[in-house]
Amino acid sequence: MPLGKRQLFIYWRVAARDLPTALHAVREWQAGLIAQHPTLRCGLYQRVDAAQTDATVMESYAIESAQPHRGIDEALLQLIAQGGQAQLAQWLRGARHVELFDALPS
Repeated sequence: MPLGKRQLFIYWRVAARDLPTALHAVREWQAGLIAQHPTLRCGLYQRVDAAQTDATVMESYAIESAQPHRGIDEALLQLIAQGGQAQLAQWLRGARHVELFDALPS
């Protein structure tokens, strides 16, 4: 089943020493989101950096749907943005950047 049009991407920085703990926390939190929203698809990525002191992590969120216009709505966006902030606050270095994109047709 394809992913919906509106997708969410969030990136943030964390000290390299805190990366394993922060990733564990965000993975558990994403699993809880999927349990509440079974069509939600979550991803987690780490930017390839030469610097070893901080790591940049990207979260991605999309809705799996047969309706191509469907995607992340405002309520889900707020839940993910605010909930993730609360889960990660103790490890964040700087702001957590929330970006909403619309997928373009093939």
